[in-house]
Amino acid sequence: MAYTEYNVGHLTGQPAAEDVAVREPTPFADPPCVTAGPGIAAGEVALFKQHGFLIKRGLIDDEDAFAQVADHLWSKVPGNILRRDEPAGWSAAAQPQWPREAVARVGRLAHGTWKLRSPGPNGVGTEPFLVGRIANHPHMLAVARALLGGLIKPARRVRGIYAVFPKPPTAPARLGPHADYMAAQLAAMVLTHEVPPRCGGFTVWPGSHLLLHPHWDTVHGGRISAERGEGFRLARDAALRDITPVEFTGAAGDVVFWHPRLLHSAGVNHSAETATPTVRLIVPCDYQRAGLSYFDDDEFGPGAKYQWWVDTRNFHEDVAATADNIWSGWAI
Repeated sequence: MAYTEYNVGHLTGQPAAEDVAVREPTPFADPPCVTAGPGIAAGEVALFKQHGFLIKRGLIDDEDAFAQVADHLWSKVPGNILRRDEPAGWSAAAQPQWPREAVARVGRLAHGTWKLRSPGPNGVGTEPFLVGRIANHPHMLAVARALLGGLIKPARRVRGIYAVFPKPPTAPARLGPHADYMAAQLAAMVLTHEVPPRCGGFTVWPGSHLLLHPHWDTVHGGRISAERGEGFRLARDAALRDITPVEFTGAAGDVVFWHPRLLHSAGVNHSAETATPTVRLIVPCDYQRAGLSYFDDDEFGPGAKYQWWVDTRNFHEDVAATADNIWSGWAI
């Protein structure tokens, strides 16, 4: 079955080609090279470079912090429109329904995905249980340091709490493959509860980072200039045609580290078709090396106008992207 495609062209303002059909993802199976703990084996480095991701099982062990993630999300539902103890109503999230005035406070609900985030120095994403106990967990920083080298800039916020609600059984399955318009060096998705197969697991297109990298203006920055936009669109369409995406499942504390140029999407949550519907929760984190000459991009952020939820920054030491310098600035 091919997944219904939507909004894959928003990065360049150009639609995907008419013959692009997004493939159904396959479950990710851990290869033998995956190791426990924050250390990175040679096989894991090779996996990251080739496929653009690395999974570390059980990297964070903090049941209380994960419980706070769920409690916090449900406490922010505007007007109790969706209720934690009424799973039969969760699939109603397939239709946007937050009051307009609530969006700035709690983020947007669209296509069954709620990105709980809000602006400001004390906005959603800056809570101590998210920053201190998840993003800045010693094991998270150790993996980031092994991949990027040097000192890692401590996180000041995470992107928020991202929820994927069960889709109605009769609704089409929708993946939203995209690459982020943001300055970044390394990203991570932290599972905060058990996520079974076909329940909205984080989904990526392995190897797509290698195809898309040359079409950004710089190795780590967030801009694609007009003269590079067409090349990006063609590379993105080729990736969607040729690559079968993989969906990550797992348990609380499992973490997927991924290259920011990787095509990715929230997974499709089919759990309304089962006896145990679930709302998939995940905490996205971002990492950069410390000591760089950071600056904000007024148009593409992070800044007051755009991507205020992202903690990473552009930096003057960044260099123009070429076909062979994707690992510029990495320890690997």
